[in-house]
Amino acid sequence: MQAVRVAGVVVVRQQPGTAKGFVFLSLEDETGIANIIVTPDVFAAHKRTIVDAPYLLVDGVLQHLQGSISVKADRIESLQYAGPELESHDFR
Repeated sequence: MQAVRVAGVVVVRQQPGTAKGFVFLSLEDETGIANIIVTPDVFAAHKRTIVDAPYLLVDGVLQHLQGSISVKADRIESLQYAGPELESHDFR
């Protein structure tokens, strides 16, 4: 397991009804998009930040499953950035 830290603007938040409480985020920075997997426990602990913050800093573990690379989040915090106000594509 490889510990990683990623940050970026939230471009997508998803909480599919079939995902058993898991939340999926896509963060974008100047290098591309990072896919984040948020377990139900981590979501409960950081719900307001995940739902409200336009920019996030995520600590977690790098995963490579079935050809897809993602970060399984352990800790999420809001990034304080005075950049442009951006809207994410949220599907709940």
